[in-house]
Amino acid sequence: MTPACGERIEVVLELGSLAASEAARRCVDALGLRFSQVKLHDMAMSAGAALEKLAKERRLSFNIEAEFISIRLATVTAYSHQALIIERRSDGKVLNWEDVLRPFLVCEGFLQAYIFDQEYAYWQSAADPLPYRAAGRTFDGLPMKSNGLPYPLEQSVIDTSRNPGRRVFNMGYIEMVGHVMWFSQAFWDRVGHVRLEKLRDAGRYRLEELPHGIVRVVVSQKPFVDESSRDVQDDVRGILFG
Repeated sequence: MTPACGERIEVVLELGSLAASEAARRCVDALGLRFSQVKLHDMAMSAGAALEKLAKERRLSFNIEAEFISIRLATVTAYSHQALIIERRSDGKVLNWEDVLRPFLVCEGFLQAYIFDQEYAYWQSAADPLPYRAAGRTFDGLPMKSNGLPYPLEQSVIDTSRNPGRRVFNMGYIEMVGHVMWFSQAFWDRVGHVRLEKLRDAGRYRLEELPHGIVRVVVSQKPFVDESSRDVQDDVRGILFG
């Protein structure tokens, strides 16, 4: 599965599953970056030096950029998970998302992973009108709602609650639909194992049982990039998250 420029894979782990330095090491090795020059928080250095720095500083998050890829780990304490996002930034080097993901599927705290188009997912989840204005992008006709804050902080924001490609944080997992997804038994513990049975019974999507209790789900051959696939996205979201 060769990713296109702008494609991302997000790996969601239980809180505290991996130290930032260990998550970075697995990414660096899987991507063949061990002897490459990278930027760690905008500071240029070798990949090896970046790993040493992360181990020494014991950070909870990081941002690493290489010539063709970016890697970002966020520790989301309020929602009890870690989110690792790997994005292909340019064409050129051949990547395979399955190879990149493999070191994390064996991690005890693995919850879920999915592939998505960065541009589409960003605008599907953007509630603040400011990015629209900055990009010269109209939001006329989009549903609006109050941000729920008291006067004078109250203002209208975009209501993304019905967007098929929205990304929503939940306690212990992220509500998101990708064209290919991976789920652990711990994920089904959180959303309910009945949802896995509903996905199987639907018969519309391809499910594959992998080692370590991982279920791989293929919904489409390509990432979702617009709302032309709304029916499919809404169907899968409804099965997985209700």
